Amino acid sequence: MSKPDISQIIERGLAKYRERMVGEVLSAPVCQRVATPEAIRQFAQGLGDLNPLWCDAQYASATGWGGVLAPPAFLNAVCEGQAIVGLPGLIAFFVGARWEWNGVMRAGDSFTVDNELLPLADKTKPCHPVRVFQQGVLRYRDQRGEVAGSCRWDMMRSRVKLGGGKKKKPSGEAAPAVPQREPYSPEKLAEIYEAIRTEKPRGAQPRYWRDVAVGDEVPPVIKGPLSLSDMVAWAAGIAWHRAALAHGPKLMHLLDNPGLAYIDPASGAPEPIAMSHMEPAGARILMGSPLPMDVGFQRVAWFTHPVTNWMGDAGRLVSLEVRLGGFVRFGDIVWLGGRVAAKKHVGGQAVADLELQCTNQRGEEVAAGTARVALPDSAAQPV
Repeated sequence: MSKPDISQIIERGLAKYRERMVGEVLSAPVCQRVATPEAIRQFAQGLGDLNPLWCDAQYASATGWGGVLAPPAFLNAVCEGQAIVGLPGLIAFFVGARWEWNGVMRAGDSFTVDNELLPLADKTKPCHPVRVFQQGVLRYRDQRGEVAGSCRWDMMRSRVKLGGGKKKKPSGEAAPAVPQREPYSPEKLAEIYEAIRTEKPRGAQPRYWRDVAVGDEVPPVIKGPLSLSDMVAWAAGIAWHRAALAHGPKLMHLLDNPGLAYIDPASGAPEPIAMSHMEPAGARILMGSPLPMDVGFQRVAWFTHPVTNWMGDAGRLVSLEVRLGGFVRFGDIVWLGGRVAAKKHVGGQAVADLELQCTNQRGEEVAAGTARVALPDSAAQPV
């Protein structure tokens, strides 16, 4: 009996998913169940955002919040901002997310998470490989059973590797390769270092809604040059379950779950697919990229940094939606910032709507998004 070809496998997988999975609410893997001060600080370090509201108990206790808060993106440490469910024969590419927060998260809060699977959308073009848009909603419930935040994660599923790499021209001649790492000049690095030194949260000085004007700048923050150490710090900060095992337990887990592994060509042994964001061999094999790159939900989290810097201690991030439009590979530097697009009163809150961009050293926009921030209208009207 002949084996089914890949097209049949894909069709059967899609039919099964639509019949049995859409609308299901699944449990999601939880890493940091409790937002301890240590877990919050570890996450802030991996995000590259050492705001004292997250990291300094003495400072935080003197604010209107009365203690340490977790940064909004900390929910990635509870459960990464994606909870993909497999579709046989189709690789996944994270294309964006929408986060919403219903309040602040305090040190000591604990969480459970569920993942609701939304309907699939067929994005296949005529005479092209199968492409399917997959979504789900993660809901993070605190110790009171209240939804502290939610994340709608968006994935494009395709038979084609989406990570770049060399392509062939019709003549057979190799097209230009994806840009390789190049050292920055001492002068350029000096500029970057100086810009980083000027980054600081607004802190205790409230940003009142009445003083905000459409067109005001959200000063940028810099991430990079992206390197292995940045990715290790991020993985440690979110207690990343995809890279949490070592040695024998790692090997046995990957042998039992081959879909979560690739074979390292240097050793012949399995490695977790998360290493495609840390190891060049994994990046080439799994993403067709000559260099490792950031994680999609990590880049979404980066956007919270300039926003929380801008809004100050008295503000609150209500929502964030980000679309990814390119890649951030090892060696890349990105600037994340934006401007005020609108200000209004919504549901009794004074809010500012922000337009955000993420641009690399080549001037390419690699992500864009929008955010809503609640601000105190005046000293007598806190958020």
